Parts: sequence; structure tokens; C-alpha cells
Amino acid sequence: MPIAAGGPASGKHHPENRFQWDFVTPGIPDGAFADAPGFAPTPMELRVMLLAHLRPQPDSLVWDVGGGTGALALEIARLLPHGAVLALERDPDALHLLARNRQHLQVNNLTIVPGSAPDDLDQLDGEPDRVLLEVSRPDQAILDAVWPCLRPQGRLVISTSNLAGLVDATNALRRLHAADLQVVQATVHRLQQRGRDVRLAAAEPLFIIAAERPGTP
Repeated sequence: MPIAAGGPASGKHHPENRFQWDFVTPGIPDGAFADAPGFAPTPMELRVMLLAHLRPQPDSLVWDVGGGTGALALEIARLLPHGAVLALERDPDALHLLARNRQHLQVNNLTIVPGSAPDDLDQLDGEPDRVLLEVSRPDQAILDAVWPCLRPQGRLVISTSNLAGLVDATNALRRLHAADLQVVQATVHRLQQRGRDVRLAAAEPLFIIAAERPGTP
């Protein structure tokens, strides 16, 4: 059952939990999101790159398959004054974090749907014009299920750190005759200082795979 914004899973709203982000750009700081062992938000710089490839419009319907902590889904939802995001996530701990972060950022156009792909895609409403896959290995079964749901000329963006997932996804998208197929490897280095020692530390590299479904909308 979808967990609507403001529903029981998001808990009571407290003024001290409010988070203010008044800038027109995406890029909410990582520290604004609740996390837990094994569940960290996608780093801010990578979120911005994924958004650039997703290219949402103000009224887009976006499916985020594998929502995790919700950092990226919430970034997207904030940019859609007339649109909505549906986040599909199977892990109970991640679902809890998603609901906490949605409440913290006061985002009302994000709906959380418990489940996994491809089995529970039918729990997502509507015909999306943007789909984001945040799964460790986007295999043929998932892409075969997602692709026909996407509107013609809609965009699919996949994020994975798995090299086998990159190969699987690009091969599957070629078989599906995807248009404008793009692959980027993104690595972020951040300054870290320990005492007098200053260095650049790398986050885990991420593969970004973007494609468009051909056809007339």
C-alpha cells in the first residue's frame, strides 16, 4: 500500500524538524538526509548529475525504482510544481528513512510504495515520462518490465556502481532500440582534513546510463 505524504508512517510533524532550502538549484547537502548503516544518501554532486540526465519537466510523473533513503527522489519532487514522484522500495529500513526524509523536507508530491521491481511495478500509478532506476544490477527482466510503461519520448536514467549492471543495462537498451543512449562514469572527490593532513577522498564511482524511448507521445 502506498505511504502518502503526511500519513501514519511519516509521524507527527515537529517545527524543529523543518528543513529550509530556498535556492533554485538542486544539491541539498548530504547531511540534511537521515541515514543508517548500509543506507547513505547518493552524494550531492552525483544527484545533480543524475538530475541533469533525467531532464524532468514541471509536470513530469517520475518513477524512482529503488528509492533508498529518498535523497534523489526528494530532489526531483522539489523541482516539480505540477508533477509527482512515486518511489518504489522494498527494504523496511529504507522505507522508514524515506518517510523520515520526506517529512523533514516537507515534500508532499512524493508517494512511497513498498515493493520491488519487476514484480511490484503494477503498484505504481500512471504512465511515467521519466523513470529512474536505482538498483544494484538493472537486468533484462527489470528493463523489459519498465520500458513499456514509459511514455514515448520519455527518459530512463539508471544509476549503478556495478560493472556487470552497466553491461547488462546497455545491452538490454540496445535490444530495446533505445534512442540517445549515453553512459557516463562519475567520480566525486571531496576535500578531507585530518590535523595537518589534507587530501582528496573519492566517493564510490557511479555509472549513469541514460536513454530515451522512441515514438510519438
